Amino acid sequence: KLTSPLTLCIAANVKQVLMIAISTFIFSTPITLLNGAGIVVVLAGSAQYSIVSMGEKKIANKKIDDVVSKDDEEANSASDSDYESAPLLDDSIGSPMTRKEPVVS
Repeated sequence: KLTSPLTLCIAANVKQVLMIAISTFIFSTPITLLNGAGIVVVLAGSAQYSIVSMGEKKIANKKIDDVVSKDDEEANSASDSDYESAPLLDDSIGSPMTRKEPVVS
């Protein structure tokens, strides 16, 4: 894993700010009060979306982890009586130590 999703969200927001600042400088665009308010609204909305998106992903991952850990607990709590026992040696097919192919039942 090279980077976290949070890092990517922050990088995307920083990219937007830099893109606006650099394009304003290169094209000598004056920022009026209305333009500035629009920029702030867009950046705030983008940041809010990133926060909500990250929260939803974290909840989904927690649910998956809970299901996996529950399955692991059930598998670890299984007793020996839950499994069928097989004979260790069957004279009709030879010793398990000398047998070349697995027994398929």
